[in-house]
Amino acid sequence: MLGLKLLYILICVLLLFYLVFPFITVIASLIVKEKPLQKTAGKNDFACIITAYQNIQIALPLVDSLLKQAYPAYLIYIVADDCDVAGVNFSNPNVILLKPQQKLSSKVKSIIHAIENFRRTHDAVVIFDTDNLAKTDFLTVLNDYLNAGFKAVQGQRTAKNLDTVYACADATGEIYKNYVERYVPYVLGASATIAGSGMAVETALFRDYLKVEKITQSLSRNRVIVAEDKILQNFLVNKSLQIAFAKDAIIYDEKISTGRQVERQRSRWLYSYFENFPNTVSFIRKGLFGFNRNQLLFGLITSSPPLFILLLSSMLMMFFSFFVSKAFFFYLLLGILIFTGNIFLVLLISNAPAEIWRAIWSMPLFIFRQSIALIKMQRSKSDFMHTQHRKAVTLEDIEGK
Repeated sequence: MLGLKLLYILICVLLLFYLVFPFITVIASLIVKEKPLQKTAGKNDFACIITAYQNIQIALPLVDSLLKQAYPAYLIYIVADDCDVAGVNFSNPNVILLKPQQKLSSKVKSIIHAIENFRRTHDAVVIFDTDNLAKTDFLTVLNDYLNAGFKAVQGQRTAKNLDTVYACADATGEIYKNYVERYVPYVLGASATIAGSGMAVETALFRDYLKVEKITQSLSRNRVIVAEDKILQNFLVNKSLQIAFAKDAIIYDEKISTGRQVERQRSRWLYSYFENFPNTVSFIRKGLFGFNRNQLLFGLITSSPPLFILLLSSMLMMFFSFFVSKAFFFYLLLGILIFTGNIFLVLLISNAPAEIWRAIWSMPLFIFRQSIALIKMQRSKSDFMHTQHRKAVTLEDIEGK
């Protein structure tokens, strides 16, 4: 009985910590001022890699937005994996269309294919998904951060569509992550998490990342690489490098619009969280014993359970505590209120659009779809689980130019 009681107390304490910790860090970020960049002169040469899979048409607005960059030093590499490229021609010499002879069905393989076909030596690699759109000063802002001494920079992904309640719920999660998991740790002297697109990494460093055992073994065994972004961020933080967050480097990203897309995308994300969990614990340990603020804070933030799992688990333990311990019942109730209030605080600080606030009522539906995704997440181990995007929106459509 003593063992069960200790386990109960441990679970409650951990839940309380992860409920309250984000609020504490958000308050800290409002007190600590973001340090101005100590920039040096120079223009980094960027390799902009776009990984298209089965649909290259959706990438054309992205190419157009990159060609409108107010920045001169870059080339665009489009890897058209299993795509019909008939009628797709680029007259601009800055655009290189690559058509692999064999189907790759892997984002990492597509990236490697692009790097193997570089036309010149590039200082940094920038990764894009086909549904992205880059604001006209995107590369300029990234260049500023690289010139300030950072070797890896994550841009700010912003929703380009808020047309359904699912898209609004997805955008809410992105706003929360941008602030709590990227801006907050960066301001506090730790690493921002990587979003999967819109990040720039020094080329030599990125080549080294592609040689890590997790990548090479998966490629040699033809296994699906579910979380290449987490492998990259772990690789960088393990080297005690700080991943910067460039809040002004705006990249527009298509949000999922249907319940089926929620299940498909979140299955992949949930699987990657649990697969990566041992690494997050390792960072906490390294940070504590090595007095490394970057690794400690990064580990604490990335070990936090997905929001809906944390919330549902806390509510379940609160209900159980009503019959076991009135003290923990009230602690958990307070923790849930602080956690929920912090989400609204982040939306307020981030100036969330009106569509987000109007769609708050849809969150239970979004949580339900994620719960189904949790059941199906093992599929991600063997399925590429590509999220299809079909909204061909231009930069002008979004910015109203």
